[in-house]
Amino acid sequence: MKLINKLGLYLGIVAATVFSAASVHATNLLGIDVSSTQGSINWTSVHSDGVQFAFARATEGTTFTDADFTINMSHGKSAGIQMGAWHFAHPDTDCPSAEVNHFWNVAGPYILADGKSLSPAIDFEIFNGVACGLGSYTAWANKFNSLVKAKTSASLNCQIIIAPCGGCNFTSGLTLGPWIVNYNGQNLFTGSPWNVCCNCNVWDSTGKCGSNIWNYWGVSGTGAISGISGNVDLDAYNGTLTQLKAQQGIGGI
Repeated sequence: MKLINKLGLYLGIVAATVFSAASVHATNLLGIDVSSTQGSINWTSVHSDGVQFAFARATEGTTFTDADFTINMSHGKSAGIQMGAWHFAHPDTDCPSAEVNHFWNVAGPYILADGKSLSPAIDFEIFNGVACGLGSYTAWANKFNSLVKAKTSASLNCQIIIAPCGGCNFTSGLTLGPWIVNYNGQNLFTGSPWNVCCNCNVWDSTGKCGSNIWNYWGVSGTGAISGISGNVDLDAYNGTLTQLKAQQGIGGI
């Protein structure tokens, strides 16, 4: 099954679907996020299939490094794709400083004002308490963001990857941009992640469903993209390629 058929018409089926990127025109921008799970990727084919941006997993916690991060970042950029790095956080056991140091040691050389790099993202899925005496998930995430910013003189701002209901763990003081993961079956190019837990949208004080206040949207975990064997996560950016470079590109913020 697919989120969109060959004519680009929304089928309105289930969220656990497979998407084909061929020949679709609409408003949001198509992207993916990858890790070593995808194996060897032909990034030229990925770009030819309409993918304009991608995020590659760099690190997790304070010790894990993705074995394919370096090759994914370098080959993705060479293929003409805007590339970002993402980190999986363990706020219950680690201080932000330790995780940022590990993340930057791995990803820092690829987070450059080179016209090809996007602000990094932090995947926030663990809500078992907050380490390092910071007291709240908002404080932990904000500290992570500020420490990453301090690593470079170039302008950037981290994005936080969360489910809509996960946003209820944060406050409006959160400084990271919204990357909302919701496999809700809506059209990647015209849909929105905010159809549930709308009161958890800390970036939008109205608390209304259908809010257009989001930067990235995790649309599906079972995408089909040329150049990648098996499933891949599909993402949308809420804007054009020009806006992505200006608003999320390193040095462009």
